[in-house]
Amino acid sequence: MSPASELPVAERVNPFAEDVCVGPFCVDENRSVPGLNADILGQLTATIDERQSSAGRAGGQPLLLLTAPRAGYGKTHLLGRLAAAAGGQVVLVPLAFRLEDEIGISAVAVRGLESMARAETSREGWTKLREACAGVCAMLVRRLIETDVLPCANKEQALRVLGGDPVEVFDEKGSARLIGEWVRRFDTQLRKPMTEQAMKRVPAIPAALEAWVDAMLNHALDGGMSKMAVLRTLAADEANEGPVTWLRLLGLWRPVVLLVDHLDAYYRNPEAGLRIASLLLDMSEMDGVHVVLSLNQDVWQATFGHHLPSAMEDRLTASQMLLRGIGESEAATLLRMRLQHAGVKNDELREFEAFVDVKRYFLGRPLGSVSARTFLRHAAKQWDFFQQTLASPPPAAPIEPVKAEPEEPGVLPLMTDMVTENETPAEIAIFDTGTTADVKRMAEGLAEPEPALPQQLEKPLMAVNGTHLPPPSSPVVEKTAIQAVNEPKTQAQTQFSPSSASAFENLREMLGKLRQPNASAAASLEGSTHAVATKLASVMSAAAPATIVAPAAAAPPAAVMVAAPDAERDALLGRYEALRMQMSAEAVSLPLDYTKLAELIRLAGRRFPLVRFSEHELPGMTGRFAMCWSLQGLEIVFGLANFADGSYWRTLAGFAAGRLAELSAHAVDGTPKLKIATFKTEREQQSWAILQHSTSFPEVLRAHVDAIHLDTASVASLYAMQRIIKESESGALQATPAQVMSVLARELDFFWKRVTRAG
Repeated sequence: MSPASELPVAERVNPFAEDVCVGPFCVDENRSVPGLNADILGQLTATIDERQSSAGRAGGQPLLLLTAPRAGYGKTHLLGRLAAAAGGQVVLVPLAFRLEDEIGISAVAVRGLESMARAETSREGWTKLREACAGVCAMLVRRLIETDVLPCANKEQALRVLGGDPVEVFDEKGSARLIGEWVRRFDTQLRKPMTEQAMKRVPAIPAALEAWVDAMLNHALDGGMSKMAVLRTLAADEANEGPVTWLRLLGLWRPVVLLVDHLDAYYRNPEAGLRIASLLLDMSEMDGVHVVLSLNQDVWQATFGHHLPSAMEDRLTASQMLLRGIGESEAATLLRMRLQHAGVKNDELREFEAFVDVKRYFLGRPLGSVSARTFLRHAAKQWDFFQQTLASPPPAAPIEPVKAEPEEPGVLPLMTDMVTENETPAEIAIFDTGTTADVKRMAEGLAEPEPALPQQLEKPLMAVNGTHLPPPSSPVVEKTAIQAVNEPKTQAQTQFSPSSASAFENLREMLGKLRQPNASAAASLEGSTHAVATKLASVMSAAAPATIVAPAAAAPPAAVMVAAPDAERDALLGRYEALRMQMSAEAVSLPLDYTKLAELIRLAGRRFPLVRFSEHELPGMTGRFAMCWSLQGLEIVFGLANFADGSYWRTLAGFAAGRLAELSAHAVDGTPKLKIATFKTEREQQSWAILQHSTSFPEVLRAHVDAIHLDTASVASLYAMQRIIKESESGALQATPAQVMSVLARELDFFWKRVTRAG
């Protein structure tokens, strides 16, 4: 097959045309962006692993709720990545109800069985359904050998092979086909012992269980749609507990994960939402069965949400995870991966990347607001435009010389390449004289203002009234300085300047001052210079009419024209307020970002003079640290991770217990002060309640845990502070992080006081 770059433009396939994920088994991990929703994927896999380790505990496991702001954010794709990550450890059963289905457990079994029958594997003739049937049968034969019901010459080798990939056992070309051929020869004698082994572990009707074992063995040996039809009939037999028996048999091989997706057809159907929620919560109580419910926010609000009883809504949202949009770096990676997979040559790939300009596309868009599908469709349109530019343009027609036409009276002649001074037409008056003067004055007010500070020292200074001054080295400066004091004020000097009085222009000058390279040098002036600058700023704010010049022996021009410190503070506050408004959307729609809080706490701990800051790597968790503040006899250990991350919280609790014992040994009065500070919003309330009542915290530490609740406005303020500090560190603002903290620290007084509160 020829690479995409060698095909004609009309025949080339758009690399970004595929923007809809059909099902979880269609996802190729090699074509997935590793960083896209990696934290959510890690939480899903960690939660399932943790629940597998605690299997058999009374009460079942809470349902996992995965939500997205709207369609296109990658819910199904994320479920596919979950299937790839945990495919060798669990049995994934995708489930999509249909409108004609009667919502019940039989519909779960039938639709799940059908989706597994459609999902093909890498081995020819094998589906996910046949693989699961082979796995259950291999496990039952393995039990027979373990209990010596079935004699075997090489028992250890047989057990090891039967515990591996069942496809290799039952496939005619598999590496362990000898055992499969032996089972095929003696399948009549093996069916009854296999059923007896299943009866010991699965509470089911004996006749129904025997029918299930027979049907699963037949499908494992031969496959085919006829054998699948028998399984479908058994799954629909709710009277004989067929659906439950099927799920429990799958659980003998591996834990079952139900992936419930594509519920958009039930939009604004609260009755169906109530039945689905009740059914899935009941199924999550089954041993060995985990349920992952995937929804868009509009479906959740219109079909579930407040339409459910409060107790049921609490159970559904106990383990909720919210997807976010794609970021700039992830979008750039996705763009390059699609182009490379399409076989686009490197030169053309780089040209298209420059053509799309991902950085510019994300400029000004709120964080997490761009879905992966939206970006792919944008890239698809850009690819079509890009291909049109590669197509050869048609040959241009020869240009015929234009014959000069005789000039008609009353018609203006066309402008030629050569226009002499005498032939230049006079200015055409559109308005009368008075209106023309007014328009010119308005245009002067709208003109681009001069920078608050000169960009280079050799540029002439600008006076308050907008006139330019000669450079300091010129002898005219001294004369002008004397005239500014002794000569009377002229009308031109006292004339009001709309440009200098404009509030919009003042704001632009302040922002420009923060971004100019001379701002850092101007900040280091001596006190006398600051006094001159302050006096100058007061004159400018009052729109004083006098012309102000710099004496020849004074400091450089850039130093004299420094904006007042209040202007810098106002500019930083303006930027902070703008960021706070921008972050409000993220604070409302996304879970709490502990990474941003960690950066803010780390910087504040290093900047505050009364705080001694330290970081300690958690034992057994490489790259994960516990941050500590020590101040006035109080030590604060910060817990900054998702509440579903049980291993992190157990490790942090062990670290805090060690610190508490160490402080107790050195305490003079025997009452050490230590607390574990963490943060939560309404979204994390349920998961925090689960963690709080778990065994992660020893009894001795429970009184030392302080979960600080943050409302949406507080979260937006913290995010804005973290963002503006990052801008100062990167050089986007000509202000250091210390300056930002000194100006804006008071904006977060509510946060510092709450964190450092001892009781």
